[in-house]
Amino acid sequence: MTRERRESAPRLFEPNEMSFERTGLARLRGAVRAVRSPTLKELEADEDERTMKSLRAMADDLIPRFRLKRPSIEAERQGIVEHYGICYEDGEIRIRLRHARTGRLLKESSLVDTLCHELAHLRYLDHSERFKRLYLRILGKARDLGYYSPGPVETGPQQLRLFDASSCGTV
Repeated sequence: MTRERRESAPRLFEPNEMSFERTGLARLRGAVRAVRSPTLKELEADEDERTMKSLRAMADDLIPRFRLKRPSIEAERQGIVEHYGICYEDGEIRIRLRHARTGRLLKESSLVDTLCHELAHLRYLDHSERFKRLYLRILGKARDLGYYSPGPVETGPQQLRLFDASSCGTV
């Protein structure tokens, strides 16, 4: 059996003459798919940077009012859960921004409270009565300036728990 060659049907266009253009809607859908959404880690990093910028601005306003030395203020590393903030002898301050278990950003009042506590450590690296008085003065000024607005008055500053001898024994 031999196969006969059939002539092809007449064509309107030659294959090299045809081209397809995407419609405007198709191009728009493609552009939307091409836009990459930021990852959770990138969103958190952006939120952390904005928070640190705000805390540094508050510190820049409070430091000269109490004649404190200018510190470097940084976010604490991930995974640190032993403290909310720390002040080193060289003036470096590190503040934990996120909750240890949930990973959510801490409340602004807690962060400002911690900032004021660590700023007081720039003068007194202990939890003496002088330190406590300075910390409360800085916190009061932060409240007056509108930086610190805690919840109900009866709860008071979180950092005051540090001065309770039964809770940490550092008095």
